[in-house]
Amino acid sequence: MADAPLPPAIEEPVWFDRLREPTWLLPRAREGSTRVAFVSEHAEGRPDRDLLIGLPLYLAEAVRFATEARTVTLAAPVPPDMGDRPARAVDASILVTTSTTGARDLRRLRVRVDRPAGTVLDDEVAAEDGPVLAEALADLPRRVTDAVRAIGVPGTWAPVYAPPAPGEAVRYVHAHRACLELGDHALYPPADADPEIVAARRTIVRALLGALADFAQRGHGAFPALLYFGGLAGAHAHGSALPLEFRLQTNAICIEATDPRDIPFRLSALVLRLQGDDQIAERRTRTLEEMGDRAVAEWLARVEAVR
Repeated sequence: MADAPLPPAIEEPVWFDRLREPTWLLPRAREGSTRVAFVSEHAEGRPDRDLLIGLPLYLAEAVRFATEARTVTLAAPVPPDMGDRPARAVDASILVTTSTTGARDLRRLRVRVDRPAGTVLDDEVAAEDGPVLAEALADLPRRVTDAVRAIGVPGTWAPVYAPPAPGEAVRYVHAHRACLELGDHALYPPADADPEIVAARRTIVRALLGALADFAQRGHGAFPALLYFGGLAGAHAHGSALPLEFRLQTNAICIEATDPRDIPFRLSALVLRLQGDDQIAERRTRTLEEMGDRAVAEWLARVEAVR
């Protein structure tokens, strides 16, 4: 029997391609850098979908900003009997696997870091909703990053990134899942499809965008906004008009960022354009061009092609 196909691979943070590849945000990854693959193991009938989908994306983002590794994430959980096949398929020398086990009120979250020579990290923590899970999720980026560095991947420091505090960690993981799903074409059936299906999918998209917008406005740092903007761009790319319902939330986030060095200010040149606020987007584009940053200028050229 032929091997089952693997889910699509995501080569950078989930928001990166959606936002026209803002390379000025990412640390440089040298040619030939170590590739680290992130995957969750699927467990039939488990109520852990948000965790299983969001956690690899969340950890991959952390490792991308804290080391010189190239990261790649499989976009959906895989069966637990695949061994190192995901790593081999994406030519990665390190595999980070997340999974959950146990009954609902006795759930355990397991994170394992493997390389060909053997396992270098194998942690389990209680995964019931609540403070224990929040503390574990807030600490996992550090633990995984330390494990990757300990096996020879050089570390780096990106001042724009910081792992979330425990109070935001669970929402941050769920926000990665929401951002990913808003790029799924299955959420956007054609207008002539079954009206009940169309209505149900629109309700899902609206709820995902609403959750991301709320997190972007309430969360700390720029990364909740990055995930929200990535979700907006994913919906826009599929022709959805629902992002227009969130213009007030988007404007509030963008207007609050007044320094051209701020991530939301820079990204406003794109997201305001996506939502039809072309005049403000154009003014911010001109401000950013005057800064003379080559990487930003190259990004703006990609942004200006957006319609």
